Amino acid sequence: MAGAGQARKEHLSTEEEVDSKAAVARLITLKVVSQERVVRHTMKMTDKLQVLKDVWYHKVPEVTPGTGVFMINGSRFRPESTPEELELEEDDMVDFFEHVDGGAPLVAAWMWE
Repeated sequence: MAGAGQARKEHLSTEEEVDSKAAVARLITLKVVSQERVVRHTMKMTDKLQVLKDVWYHKVPEVTPGTGVFMINGSRFRPESTPEELELEEDDMVDFFEHVDGGAPLVAAWMWE
């Protein structure tokens, strides 16, 4: 009977190995880039990208939440999206563009002549 007990222990340890390997999360480091700053953040491939936005606003306190746009490859993304869903790769860039108010009023060309 000692052989059966040993086989059971070996079977359990193999299952535990598989479970522990599955528990290891795939990580990705993304860069949020603006004209003035670069913030790197490592996260799980299954984390929502809202986490990345929250990290940006935490590390760049002079920028108020909601005062800019985050884009990946020129397109906005939903905060519920994950790096895995968007097929992002290590060191991919997320662009941050701050909204700008002001500027000159629109003037008709004939007013300059």
